[in-house]
Amino acid sequence: MPEPEFSQFQKISQEQTLSPQILHALKILQVPSIELAREISDELAKNPLLEEIPGADERFRETLPAAPGDSAHANSEESESEDVGSDAFPQIPRAGTNSDGDSDSGDFPENDSWRDDETAVPAGDDSDGDFAWSPDAERRRARMFDSLVETESLPQLLESQIALAASDAVPAELLRAIAQNLDERGFLEISVESLAESLSVPAEQIERALQVFQNFDPPGIGARDLREAFLVQLRRQGRTGTPAYRLLDTEYALFLARKFPQLASRLKISDAELRAAISEISKLKRVPAGDFAADENREISPDLTFFFDKEKRRWDVRLENAYIPRLRISNVYKELLAQGKIPAKDRAYISERMRAGRFLINAIEQRQKTILQIAHCIIGAQREFFEIGPEKLRPMTMASVAAEIGVHETTVSRAVSEKFADTPHGVFELRKFFNAGLATDDGDALASAGVREVLRDVIASEPSRKPFSDEKLVSELAARGIKIARRTVAKYRAILKIPPAHLRKKF
Repeated sequence: MPEPEFSQFQKISQEQTLSPQILHALKILQVPSIELAREISDELAKNPLLEEIPGADERFRETLPAAPGDSAHANSEESESEDVGSDAFPQIPRAGTNSDGDSDSGDFPENDSWRDDETAVPAGDDSDGDFAWSPDAERRRARMFDSLVETESLPQLLESQIALAASDAVPAELLRAIAQNLDERGFLEISVESLAESLSVPAEQIERALQVFQNFDPPGIGARDLREAFLVQLRRQGRTGTPAYRLLDTEYALFLARKFPQLASRLKISDAELRAAISEISKLKRVPAGDFAADENREISPDLTFFFDKEKRRWDVRLENAYIPRLRISNVYKELLAQGKIPAKDRAYISERMRAGRFLINAIEQRQKTILQIAHCIIGAQREFFEIGPEKLRPMTMASVAAEIGVHETTVSRAVSEKFADTPHGVFELRKFFNAGLATDDGDALASAGVREVLRDVIASEPSRKPFSDEKLVSELAARGIKIARRTVAKYRAILKIPPAHLRKKF
């Protein structure tokens, strides 16, 4: 038998990769304020060059951008007091320049030895305040942290799959539109027809995109109802010919009515096979996004507060920064470096810690600015919500906000993830402000979340002895200028956890 031949060859390819610093900045953008405070606390413990600016909360607010067209904070940089220092929020420096665009020579001696991250430093116990560091120790620490698995959020998981599945036939914009219209359970909360109308594309294109989307993980994501979620999961398992699949596909009404003898007869299976099919269905996931559901017992701290400014006579927003300390680079270390008082063996470590600190400070500033810009967009689009209530939520997409503030759509998705806002109508997750819309008779549009609030009000005002059926609810909503299908009413009622009419009846 001839020996196998082995050969070596070179292959040139292009690919995009994100540096650890960029990944860290994206994480800072996405985490809620309480978790960010913990991250900052860890960085303060690890980085001796970072220090917290005491009592800088108000000055921090003044440095953030105001609403478009508002000149109230136009001179915010000039109003910052001197003790904050120019390094409180530096831009990411280019090689050879500091955050102000000037030469680094004022802060660091131009000596390649302290810029070389591989400069050997004798290792030892650093508890006495000496800077004990070595390349091997740093690499071991990096491997340890790189090996930690970070939990991926549902938007991140969907976005990574959208990037792989998008094509000319199924553009990424359609897949993202479906993702943006999922409810907290992972179901598509808007009809294909309504979504197609809002995007000005044929319904067939949305159906095709939905077929692709329903192949994503977690199984069942993007289903329009529980039955479809079950069918998608069974198809993913290759069980389309099983009694369980046929039961859901053709005899779902009998299944819901629990008419088991008729089911067995119609499916031509034995009682034992029927029990096995029902058992198989019971093991399927009822909530596709259940593994990504938020913990109801978690601590929630609003990142924003929307309020009406009586002096300016307009709605405004402020960032709540009680949990987020403001940082700066220690002037002591900067002066020691500038005066050449740091031993050459320690300069590499100090310079690396300084760069890391500046990057963290810049990432926090950018996070806060992005959240505030999005908040001003929400004020512009949702003024009636603030004045009247949730039933007046208007359609708003992440794509439109991204275009308005000049960032990528995924940046908006990360920025609103797990962020909450205190409003006159209660605390809301920022993601709730992003909804596709339904047209009304007056030519206006309401967000799907707003329609659900109208439905809640209609049911609250129904006669207790003769509650409205879903058909009656359709007509009641139509009288208010909102035309939706009966199954959409049933779906919204289920989302609101409102039982059907016969269970709402009071005697």
